[in-house]
Amino acid sequence: MNKEEITLLFNIILGASVALSILLSAHPASAVDVEDRVQDALTTSPITMENTEDSIINPMDVQLIRPFNYSSYNAYEKSFTLVPDNGEDADVWIQNNSTDTIYAKITVGNLSPIDIPIKKGTQKTTRIGVIGTTNVKVYIYSSTDHKMDMIIRAQQF
Repeated sequence: MNKEEITLLFNIILGASVALSILLSAHPASAVDVEDRVQDALTTSPITMENTEDSIINPMDVQLIRPFNYSSYNAYEKSFTLVPDNGEDADVWIQNNSTDTIYAKITVGNLSPIDIPIKKGTQKTTRIGVIGTTNVKVYIYSSTDHKMDMIIRAQQF
């Protein structure tokens, strides 16, 4: 399988999981509300990435990883739990101040991790849709063993 086929398969499985979790949700909802939520889940990717100019922190957001400057030759690893009561979305923001590309491997629940390259001098935001109480693991490493210098934060809103 090539990368595009894996991504498509991942999105289909994740969409089906989202739809099933919505249907099995204990929250009361009308049939129209459930149908709309399932359609949104099947057409909207739960994980998106974007390059941003700024790290926006809203005081009402739940800080999962407080803004942290990490500088080391060792990989960075942190886990946190998403809780639906804290909001519908979560962002993991990483700014790479290193001399080379670093890679963020983000694992949501039991799904296969996604590997996100972050070139030197750039930053990326990864948005995760909150479906239910879910564990998230963030693992950041250098493939060239250079000293990583980065800033990371994660928040749910």
